[in-house]
Amino acid sequence: MAKDFDLDLRSLWYSKLPPVFPVPSTKAKGPCSSTYSYSWDYEFDGIKKELVAACRWTEDMSTTKVRVTWKDKDPIHNVKAEQKHIPPPAPLSEEELDLAHKNYGQNIATWCESSAGTVGGGECWTLVEHALQDLAETYRKHGKEPPLISQGRSHGSCILALTAGASGSNKGLLQLADVRRGDILEMRAAHFRAVGEATVERVEWGKWQKGAGEKNVRLAHHTAVITGVEGDVINVIEQNGAVPLTVSEDKYNLTEMIRGEVNIYRVVGEKWLPPLDANWD
Repeated sequence: MAKDFDLDLRSLWYSKLPPVFPVPSTKAKGPCSSTYSYSWDYEFDGIKKELVAACRWTEDMSTTKVRVTWKDKDPIHNVKAEQKHIPPPAPLSEEELDLAHKNYGQNIATWCESSAGTVGGGECWTLVEHALQDLAETYRKHGKEPPLISQGRSHGSCILALTAGASGSNKGLLQLADVRRGDILEMRAAHFRAVGEATVERVEWGKWQKGAGEKNVRLAHHTAVITGVEGDVINVIEQNGAVPLTVSEDKYNLTEMIRGEVNIYRVVGEKWLPPLDANWD
């Protein structure tokens, strides 16, 4: 059972418009999206106000709702607060994940590939955002369930989550997780290192420079769309990756990851995650 947060009611954050929410104590849980609603009633001894605020934690899709009630003339001494915690959506079965891929995977990858060489929003995540938004509109026009729009840096149902370990420790995981074309790759603090043969190159006439044959790729936060899987190598179409700002192709070998985290998401239909609302009942 989720633990209640310290709501710091003495700061009167709930009485401000808009409310200062989420409150500082929730930040340790990670990024979230939020919404709220206000209501009030006139009573014989003053105005009774109510705030309902909802926060969806984008890393696991769980939701926290808070209801605060108080008397307008004395908001500190008459305040009451409740919390309830809604678990993430149920994991999808293999059959449901397979259907999600058939419904969305190919179209997502093709849409992004058709953008190669262009500059969209310039940031890595906007390529996925624009693809999902455009495809969602198309699906709606044809009376079909649209894909779920990304929630922060989560892009549907997480089918693989891993961290860097000993050399080769991630070998074979892509096949075990059934990673496919159109899945979304999300990396955090990732460091890939490939060591090859030493090289020698001429930097100017008469001067030569020895290279260690080592290639390092570091990514603080990066989003890419998977276009294919070859063994432990993920082929991607990405924006602002190897080519700054531009949509281009690249590849990442999981056995070369020496630091960081990788999550891979299967894009699913929007019915999997109910809309975030500020209703208490």
